[in-house]
Amino acid sequence: MTTSGTSVPLLRVTLPDRPDVPTRAHEILAAVPDDTDVLAYDAPAAGIARALRRSRRAGQPGNDVLLAPLDALGDELVLVRQVDLGDELVTVLLRAADEAFLSAAVVDRSAGVETISVAELAMLLAATAAPGAGCALELVRVLAPDERIRLFEQGARSTARTFATKYGLAAERGFTVHDLESFVDAVCRFGAADLPFCALEGPGAVATVAFTPDRTAVLATTSARRSPADQDEDRP
Repeated sequence: MTTSGTSVPLLRVTLPDRPDVPTRAHEILAAVPDDTDVLAYDAPAAGIARALRRSRRAGQPGNDVLLAPLDALGDELVLVRQVDLGDELVTVLLRAADEAFLSAAVVDRSAGVETISVAELAMLLAATAAPGAGCALELVRVLAPDERIRLFEQGARSTARTFATKYGLAAERGFTVHDLESFVDAVCRFGAADLPFCALEGPGAVATVAFTPDRTAVLATTSARRSPADQDEDRP
């Protein structure tokens, strides 16, 4: 797999200075540290196009800019590179065959933020047969009843790959990771489509919940826990 643009310095060089590239994309890449993580994966152009058209942001300018070059590429592989700064996410698309720039967009994920109530999430977790739901439910039950938890949408396959790496590293740092394999398998089945997720955090533990596309059920959960003696360590 090609690795073009998999660091912030490389991505700065990759991103051209031309009218169809948002100025804000250059500003964000200039603002983040050189060692900031770049989410990097590849997928067929047609698959990315389908996911963008199904996205809740379908029809928005940034979404349409990303879509514009994809239909002509069919099943050619496209490299996706993403960097975030706060609520803003820069997405850069490159053609895998020659690493040519295709398009770029910046999305403000705070716009139209969606949430789920603690009561609704507890009900969905109690009803699911997904492995590890009990661990997530423990974290939900310590939250205030009137609290709302932020939902976010991300590509299924790319999220699965990210979590396989992220929680694998957490295990190396001493966290006990639960239900990672079942989470990755369940999420991967949705390919390049977007899925809704939420993150939970409690003393010495973090959990991520994936929902079905219509948000009516829990699809999968995974969690990581630090032993009580080490709970002052950084979260995974």
